[in-house]
Amino acid sequence: MYEPIKKLLLSQGFIVRGEVKGCDIAAVRGDDLWIVEMKLSANITLIYQAMERQTAASSVFVAIPRPKNARDKNFCRLQKLLKKLEIGLITVALDSPVKHAEILIFPCEKKRANKKSEAIKKEIFGRKTDTTGGITKEKINTAYREKCIKIACLLEAIGESTAKELVSCGCEKNTSAILRANYFGWFEKTSAGTYNITESARNYLRDNESAPLIAYYRMKSVEILNNL
Repeated sequence: MYEPIKKLLLSQGFIVRGEVKGCDIAAVRGDDLWIVEMKLSANITLIYQAMERQTAASSVFVAIPRPKNARDKNFCRLQKLLKKLEIGLITVALDSPVKHAEILIFPCEKKRANKKSEAIKKEIFGRKTDTTGGITKEKINTAYREKCIKIACLLEAIGESTAKELVSCGCEKNTSAILRANYFGWFEKTSAGTYNITESARNYLRDNESAPLIAYYRMKSVEILNNL
């Protein structure tokens, strides 16, 4: 989700950096310091992180993938909660061929000038290159790794399945061979012909949950699960 959000903030005149002093995204424009915390889905950890950032930033946002249904009750409740907490909301259209970010809620802006905010600004201005925000372990996603990620995300969503069932849900025709080879140690046989993901796979998905590729396949997996 980082690149669409960065593009949005750059268009508004901000200097943007990822992974700054524990913040997924930090952006400066004049005296304004915006912080964005990203997650694949809204949870209490994300809310706590945003509340902590309010001590340093003039505006704090949480960013999540664009929901399939904007009228979803939980999504509407999230918006009400964020407004009460004076936290902004950014959604990212990961389900679109053209990935883009949109600000749905602008937080109440408050000027901050303290050691935390100054340390973040110093870090931003001191960098010559950028780091993708929200990713703790960056890997080169080869075509083979992407196929494995797709399978792992689907197994995470629907639970143990056969290769035939995974293929029927949109995985590659050679899914059976990928499961047997188990190159990354992500898959384990639970019974004859049936597989699930290992703890190693769960850790990988969790540690890289804000990576666009994982966010995309997780969203697709949820859609498939909802249609089963």
